[in-house]
Amino acid sequence: MEAVNDLEQFLTDTWLDIVHLVRESAVYIDHAATECLHWYTGGKTYSFFKDADAVSVYELAMYNFRYVKVKNCKKAVIISTSCSPAFYQRTVKMIMEKNIFDCCTIVTAAHSSVLNYEDTVPQEDRIDYAKLKRDVKSWMCSNQQSQDCSVTVLFRPIFISPIDNDLLVTPPFSDLLPPLNNILTQDSKCTVNHFVSLFHSLFTYLNLKEDIYSMGKFSEYVAEKLETLPAAVNRRNSLIGTKGISLIFVDRTLDLCTPTSNNTESLLARILCTLPHLPHHCNDIAINMSPLFCSPQEASQFVEIPGCLASNDRNLMNVLITKKQKEVLTTTNKMLIDILSMKENQKPKENLKSKLATRISAHSLEKLVNKFKDIDDLHAISESSKKLQVVLAIIQALTSGKTSQLELLISLEKLVLQNIAVSRESTSVLGQFGNIIRTREKRGLDTESILALLVHIFALAGTEIQFSPQQEQQLKESIADAVLEDIIKLNENVVNTKMSVYQQTLLLFGVADAEAMKEISAKVAESIMNILHEIAQQRAFLHNYTSLMSKSSSQEIVQRVSILQQLLRDVLHPERYELPDLHQRSPSFISAGFNLFSKGRMKRHPCDNNWIIVYVVGGVTPEEVREVKEVISIFKPNCQITIAGSRLLNPLDVVDKVLLSSIDY
Repeated sequence: MEAVNDLEQFLTDTWLDIVHLVRESAVYIDHAATECLHWYTGGKTYSFFKDADAVSVYELAMYNFRYVKVKNCKKAVIISTSCSPAFYQRTVKMIMEKNIFDCCTIVTAAHSSVLNYEDTVPQEDRIDYAKLKRDVKSWMCSNQQSQDCSVTVLFRPIFISPIDNDLLVTPPFSDLLPPLNNILTQDSKCTVNHFVSLFHSLFTYLNLKEDIYSMGKFSEYVAEKLETLPAAVNRRNSLIGTKGISLIFVDRTLDLCTPTSNNTESLLARILCTLPHLPHHCNDIAINMSPLFCSPQEASQFVEIPGCLASNDRNLMNVLITKKQKEVLTTTNKMLIDILSMKENQKPKENLKSKLATRISAHSLEKLVNKFKDIDDLHAISESSKKLQVVLAIIQALTSGKTSQLELLISLEKLVLQNIAVSRESTSVLGQFGNIIRTREKRGLDTESILALLVHIFALAGTEIQFSPQQEQQLKESIADAVLEDIIKLNENVVNTKMSVYQQTLLLFGVADAEAMKEISAKVAESIMNILHEIAQQRAFLHNYTSLMSKSSSQEIVQRVSILQQLLRDVLHPERYELPDLHQRSPSFISAGFNLFSKGRMKRHPCDNNWIIVYVVGGVTPEEVREVKEVISIFKPNCQITIAGSRLLNPLDVVDKVLLSSIDY
């Protein structure tokens, strides 16, 4: 737990350092920084600043400032995680020109070495924020007579959100994803530079010397950038005899099968699949709190402020991630009874006694929640509000209208896995899918969920299974027909604000003519098939992890095994097998030369250090975390293991980030 405590102290020092700046200030904070603070404070971002005497708190976004003018306030604190010069030149400029501030403090997670604010300055000469300060000062002074304005720019490493003691995400890099074609854009290179500089800052604070490993081509690029970062090289060279840490980067794209699966034991995964995200959040969801205060008939008049999962009690999240549904229901049932008993200031009544575990369901929990409407003391409810929010999330996920669709998708996944495993090259999976796509509405399936299932199938098949050209052609035609039907429906219906990403993508084509719609549909289907082929090729270069299917014996059915689960089993195995797919960055030029002869074999093992961070570039799922924790419990290593990723993923996130974002318009 020492690693957990050190990380917690890092977050505490970072945020306390910032909060001391906000007294009598208007605070502007961007979405990624808000999400980091949201998880650190257990969902109390606003009160965190207001308790520190901030005058007001605003979202840091262009659309939010067109008419906003802060009254009776001369100080501004801007908290940003962006390394884009355009952000500062537009958004910050608008804030300064709309207000009359004498003092402005910019807290940025972009170190001066990565904030490419002035493109004309060579990288090696970017040693401060001087140009940014001058510009901000000129914007402040442009609408007031006095030139006596002060501007301070401070670097603070804001990039971590702890979900539980063994899981963290990095909101500023929620869109960081390995490209399927391995082609890096300039934007992605800048993002990686920003990313590794923040990891360097973390290790500087913790006084750690890192051994860096990677699996996947993009992860290898990230590892190289951190290994060769001049400041990181100097830090490692100056540390002698200090504690070490193993940092393993893994490409998400090596396994897109696991994050597109709905067949999980983790209840958090179920919650992420069924409930909407909090606005501008990637890792937390919006929980309807009205059942605590009103009947379903009154809910339409209820002013809804959503609940969330973020909590300072990390054990709550651990339960949602690792425990099976029956255990979670039993735990939450007892939790509700304890709260109700405490509120009524008496021992549990007969009707509050714990039920047998087999009788506990989402509906029985709902009946207990309804009893809170009889409690008049709102303060008494607020004391247990976080536990109640988690309970409501569980109830709403398990009673969601999406349940039947999820159950159907799970059954289809199981059929696909067994069909592919048994029939191999002669599989008829794709042929069957044409009929599923055509009858999707009768089955209660939407096109996005079918696309997620297609990503799942091609990622599972990899290079092991070859689908016949005839089946692929039939599938492409079915996809084109489905896309055409969806475009026609979108053109017939009034556009609403709750459109899915898939629907928004189709609208971007802006076609209404029948022939044009047909042509666009064919192009979209062609593009989707090309991307699916790329997905299937992602593990082709690996030695040990080309397959995601496992069968322990002839009597057992085939199981899907995530690449993370396989990797951790091998890393933690006491025999310390050679891991040819896990590349270690060379700690010096001498060993780099030696690596040419040893063909990249590792000189050190990840378990040589007391702390291992496995960072999945592109995001991680609660189910993977649950599986990894099971592996850890089997091997009981002498080191702390933290799973990390760009964000928490659900199947539709993968469709959005991998499939839809790659379609050519």
